[in-house]
Amino acid sequence: MTKKPQTGDVGPWTKEKLDALRQYLEFYTRVLKYQQSWLRGTIFVDAFAGSGLSRVRKKATEPPHPGLFPIGPEPDGEEIEYLKGSPRQALEIANPFDSYIFIDRHPANAAELRSLAKAHAATRTIEVRQEDANIALKNLLARSIDWAHYRAVVFLDPFGMQVPWATIEALARTKAIEVMINFPLGMAIQRLLTKSGDIPEGWQMSLDTFFGAEQWRQLVYEESQDLFGSRRSKVAESGLHLLEWYRGRLRSIFGHVSTARLVKNTRGNPLYYLIWAGPHKRGLEGADYILSRGERVSRR
Repeated sequence: MTKKPQTGDVGPWTKEKLDALRQYLEFYTRVLKYQQSWLRGTIFVDAFAGSGLSRVRKKATEPPHPGLFPIGPEPDGEEIEYLKGSPRQALEIANPFDSYIFIDRHPANAAELRSLAKAHAATRTIEVRQEDANIALKNLLARSIDWAHYRAVVFLDPFGMQVPWATIEALARTKAIEVMINFPLGMAIQRLLTKSGDIPEGWQMSLDTFFGAEQWRQLVYEESQDLFGSRRSKVAESGLHLLEWYRGRLRSIFGHVSTARLVKNTRGNPLYYLIWAGPHKRGLEGADYILSRGERVSRR
């Protein structure tokens, strides 16, 4: 029996994200399959790879027993749903990448990824890096890769704001790397943006680093006057203003940016947006088709 990884559970909405990723990777490698005259290799990089297998959280079908101890047996292991994570999704596409790089700084996840790499050693070239994603990506870009003849997709799916703008700029400078980004508006960014605008200095620094500029302040807050003097308040739909500004910044460094696909939790609350950015219009066409099939913010 396969040992299940000891990692955190994921919500059922994760499947939507993984389906979109897999569909794009299928499109990407199918298109590049016919570019053998100049192409020497393709690379998939999963910067926050996890363990490769996660348990899906489900709503309880019965209310919990009010006593101190549960009555009845534990749920049958066969009734628990496990979801193939992004590393497995990428490995199982019809036209695989020439090489894979899976990054995760957690020892347990890295160990699971090494086991996954060993299981696919006969058919896939896989490198596992147990380190901070930004350091790993910096080291990748420092390698002597001829980006005129190699192409790559980097999946940036952090739990929060762990990908600074400087990292994204470095990827864009290759003119050969595409990114699929989790823009964590509901699950991270909005939590730092207080209604009053009185944001702790550490939070402000985190937002500056993530966005790579300070203009987010003008997009989120406005100054007004009342009987008590100057007053700062949060702008209506400030989250969408930030999203559009971020997409515009992606377009300025990559050349093309997709529609932003909204992913919600089971209560209908916005969690994050999936955004593609890359240097080629053909990639944009594929990404727009895939990401526009869910809730979205139209490309401008």
